[in-house]
Amino acid sequence: MKIKSKLALCAAVVAISAPVLASAHQTERSIVLDARGNAVLDFRGACVTHDYPEQSGDVCKGQLANIGVPNVVYFDLDKSTLNARGKQVIDEVAAGLSELNGYSVNLSGHADTLASQSYNQALSERRAANVKNALIARGVPASSISTSGFGESQNAVPTGDEVPEALNRRVEIEVLR
Repeated sequence: MKIKSKLALCAAVVAISAPVLASAHQTERSIVLDARGNAVLDFRGACVTHDYPEQSGDVCKGQLANIGVPNVVYFDLDKSTLNARGKQVIDEVAAGLSELNGYSVNLSGHADTLASQSYNQALSERRAANVKNALIARGVPASSISTSGFGESQNAVPTGDEVPEALNRRVEIEVLR
């Protein structure tokens, strides 16, 4: 008799706790954030989610989208025209963007320190404009693209004045959702 009572008690506990356990698995999906508080994106540029309820809402709006292709176009010395590799990067970016909806593209032009600051500022702006025109030619809407030039003020590789550094001659492409 004691065994039957214990089994009945166990069955009652399981029956009572089953709905509680089931509801614990029906939580809202939340967006995974990295250490800086930015949304983590998968290879398609979609937000990665989890079952823990501490984050919710549209935190992916305005976050960088990873479209799975290079995001920098490099330029030859004192040039703002696209070289063969630059054209290839633009092709890859345009193809990646064709799979997204509701995005914007920020283009940031840069230059090395070889020329004067004013010359490098204008050169970085021309580089960004040429990348924009190339993206538009490949079907990216002009209204989704913004450009800015930073001259030699944000070098990828810190150098002294009048140093020709290839990694500083670039346009960075940021895709935001």
